[in-house]
Amino acid sequence: MTNQPRNEREITPLDRYVIDLFAPEDAALRWIQAEADRNELPHISLQAYEGKTLHLLITAIGARKALEIGALAGYSGVWIARALPADGKLITLEKSSKHASVARASYQHAGVGHKVTLIEGAALDLLPGLKSEAPFDLAFVDADRANYVNYFHWISEALRPGGILVVHNAFANGHILSPQSDDDRGMAAFQKELAHDSRFDSNILGVGDGMVVAVKKQ
Repeated sequence: MTNQPRNEREITPLDRYVIDLFAPEDAALRWIQAEADRNELPHISLQAYEGKTLHLLITAIGARKALEIGALAGYSGVWIARALPADGKLITLEKSSKHASVARASYQHAGVGHKVTLIEGAALDLLPGLKSEAPFDLAFVDADRANYVNYFHWISEALRPGGILVVHNAFANGHILSPQSDDDRGMAAFQKELAHDSRFDSNILGVGDGMVVAVKKQ
């Protein structure tokens, strides 16, 4: 059985090849997609091979503690939590109570609820209270792009040396070259600041709509 990712970007035959060979979705991941549809959540989640990319990055650095900004239905959080060790911890922030409710059910259904702490509220309000949780090994951001520069300022201090920042939709659905909205402009401003930050070694992976990957230097 093939699996149809929930994403506004059209799935291509090459995408399908990668998903079927390297990132097939199991019953729990398909259940999350179905719940997201049933609850009429927006079709903006990761594709399966993007989730697998997160998984690989987490395992490559031996991450034990991760931060996520933007939970949506919990799909990306499950990919992250599964890559963490048995005693690993994911803290995920979600502004929408509706999305948070679906995400919590997703974590439990996928068997990773014991690894995940979901906090409801606006990320900019919640981040200062997480200072005691730092340092993080990995931060994943998939939220309101207009605030990405502000998120970056906090994360840049909260990541450990050797830690990784990953940001979804680097190409802003194709608008990064000619920003058309506050979200587009926020993504562009964040990328320019990151590119000139000497504390990080960064690039954009051409995966899906692009994924910013930045390693904090030792």
